[in-house]
Amino acid sequence: RIHFCSLSKMAAYYRYSYLLLLMILSLTVADDYTVDLNHKSLVVAVGCFWCGEESFERYGPGVVEAVSGYAGGTNQNPTYGNHPGHYEVVLVEYDPKKTSYSTLLRYAWRNLDPFDGDGQFCDQGTSYRPAVFYANEEEKMEAEIVYEEVSEENPTWDESLLLVPILERPTFWKAEDYHQNYYIKKPGNYGYYKKACGRERRLKYVWGEDVYKCYHDLNTTCFNGTVTNEDGTIVEAVVNRKGTSDIKAALLPTKAWVSIVVCVVILSLIVGFCIFTCRRKSSSKSDNTNNKKETSLEDTTSQEEKPEASTNA
Repeated sequence: RIHFCSLSKMAAYYRYSYLLLLMILSLTVADDYTVDLNHKSLVVAVGCFWCGEESFERYGPGVVEAVSGYAGGTNQNPTYGNHPGHYEVVLVEYDPKKTSYSTLLRYAWRNLDPFDGDGQFCDQGTSYRPAVFYANEEEKMEAEIVYEEVSEENPTWDESLLLVPILERPTFWKAEDYHQNYYIKKPGNYGYYKKACGRERRLKYVWGEDVYKCYHDLNTTCFNGTVTNEDGTIVEAVVNRKGTSDIKAALLPTKAWVSIVVCVVILSLIVGFCIFTCRRKSSSKSDNTNNKKETSLEDTTSQEEKPEASTNA
């Protein structure tokens, strides 16, 4: 009987230990960004996460914050230099009283190229693949409905060519701080990259000028300045919560200017060294010439003095 009790206690101990281990593991793979209890979040991949941040924070109604990060890969705690298999994603924190999951998915679609499943715009590779993620069955249904809407609104499109998968939401890993709010921190560099990448040009080509304007309008004119929230209530559309101004592209990115300055300095040093060397050689030749002249003059004088000495003798 004592032996049986010991085995029971041991079994209970291992069971509780196992449950505790599962809890610890679940904590280690949870999203490393905390969403306010009154808010919700969604995760989407629309190519470069810098652009995803700007698109949602400036134009997405009810968006509180957009965070750059990684998701769907093989390693935990990924970094920009080490994120095998991960998508570059944006976690969008939103107020469900001011918008909805399906509304923001419509914005996500209008900010990606649905025909490129291997990357987006100038960025190619697994990191830049597009995708829509769902956290539960309800979101999955809504994502599929939005997908059907996109297909129906564009009847000339071949649905088999739409390469944006709808996937179960993976763990979100926040990207490094220097990636966050990049369009605000370095607007010139960001604007240069976005323009050079051809993002706006491609979006207008795929979706049309009018659709692009509707989904990139601070006044939400196309939607009469309103949006339907998650309760099905029509409310005022609130966008650009951070109050950012239009992005103006720099003539060149900062790194390019630094490279130019470094090259100019190096070139100046090389030219200066060449001039100094040439002048030194020229001076040396001049000194040698003068020395030769002086020696020649001394020899001539010496030769002239010898006959006089002979005559005197």
